[in-house]
Parts: sequence; C-alpha cells; structure tokens
Amino acid sequence: IGVSIFEVVERKRGWKVNRNSPFNRRITANTPMSISGPAAGHILMRTPLDPGGSRVLGTINNCANGATPWGTYLTCEENFNGFFGSAGEPRLGEREVRYGISKNGNKDYDWHKFDERFDLDVNPNEQNRFGWVVEIDPSDPLSTPKKRTALGRFKHENAELVVNRDGRVVVYMGDDESGEFIYRFVSTKRYEEGNSRSNRDLLDDGILYVAKFDDIKEGEDQGEGRWIALRAGAGKLVAGEGFYDQAEVLIFAREAASLMGGTT
Repeated sequence: IGVSIFEVVERKRGWKVNRNSPFNRRITANTPMSISGPAAGHILMRTPLDPGGSRVLGTINNCANGATPWGTYLTCEENFNGFFGSAGEPRLGEREVRYGISKNGNKDYDWHKFDERFDLDVNPNEQNRFGWVVEIDPSDPLSTPKKRTALGRFKHENAELVVNRDGRVVVYMGDDESGEFIYRFVSTKRYEEGNSRSNRDLLDDGILYVAKFDDIKEGEDQGEGRWIALRAGAGKLVAGEGFYDQAEVLIFAREAASLMGGTT
C-alpha cells in the first residue's frame, strides 16, 4: 500500500540503495495529497475532515505506474473498494455497487473498524476520493502528491503517457476488472520540452475518452475502433441520467463509459 521513493547509486560491485539520500520517502495511506482537476471541490468529494473537497489523506492499493517526460511518477489506485465498510447501514446505490463498494468491505483489511474515515456510514464521500491516478514528484521530497481527477475514477491498472505529434499529452489507461473499459486522456494544452512550470498541470485539463471497438470477430485481434469523448452534456451524459457536471462524469467514469457505448 502506497509508494516508496529511494535513490540508488552505482558502486563497483553493482547498485546499492543510498540510505542517507534526501529523496528517500514513503507515500502512505496517511500522506497529505491535493485533489486537482474538474472534481476538486465538488460536493461529492467533500467530507467532515475536508469540507473544501480539495485535500485527502493517502493513496491505497497502488498498481502499475507511469512516467511523465517532465520527470514525475504516476501511481494508479486500483482495488480501493475493499478498504471501505460499515457496522451500520450505509446508503449504497447502483453507482457504489458498480465499484464494488459494500458494507462488508474486505476481511483482509477492515479499515473501517479502526478508522472512521473508511466507514461508509460516517463518511459516505470518502470512497469517491480514491480510484484515481496520483502524480508524485520524486525529485522534490517536499512536494505534495496530486490526485489528477481529469483522468477519471476507476480501478486503474496503468497510466501509459506519450506526447502526441501535435504536442498534446495522451495517457492510455486500463480498468482492471472484467466487464470494464479502456480509456485515454488527451490534454488541452501542449507539452513544452524543458518548461517544467508549463507542463506541471497538463493532466488537469483535457478530455477523457472510452474505447469503442467495432467489427471484431471472436478469436481475432484485428478490427476497427474509435474513441468516444466522455463530456457532460453530450449524448446520455445529461442531468436526466444523473450527470449534472463534468466532475460527476469523472467520479463515475464507469457508468459514463457504459452509457456512451464503450466496449468492455
């Protein structure tokens, strides 16, 4: 759970961890983090401990990773649902169930019994603050990790980042659960090589897409496909379907992808 950052140095007999490096640190389930992007401050992201919905403690169940050309590390929150539960009777709808949230949680964790932050009855919105891609700057031990909500909330397996020919940043992501989707994020602004200040928040502004595969026959891996934008107000992503703004589209990316016809 979490991320370890450490420096290695090359010696005559091979590589060795520099235990005295100022870069060494642990990113844990209690490390303060910023919530950035369209979902920051949204009512569904607010809790009693964070009424502004812009600060969260920790990252959990981290799977795979990604790297950016501006030198930061992307860690992916995967099966976060098992950390939540309740001894009470929390109100859980279809959206929560879609992410595997239940009052029983996971007996291997049962964090809700020891930290009410993970009790669904006490803090029903805390679950919405997990399932994101987190950007960490390993070269700055005083920096605060950021949950990049523009990349969508689901059980992230990876975040493969490339710079497109037009300069925009594209992040390809998979949701690691049967029956879910493949996504990509395309930044609004362009990457500027060597301009760390300009590149720092490229992952906060852009469009999330879900993959739609057409005409693929069983047993074959070739066919046509396209990317469908997940934008509030487009197609079925409207108030009548429970999507009032872009933050809700991103918080409930799985449901949004289903409504827009993504391929599982």
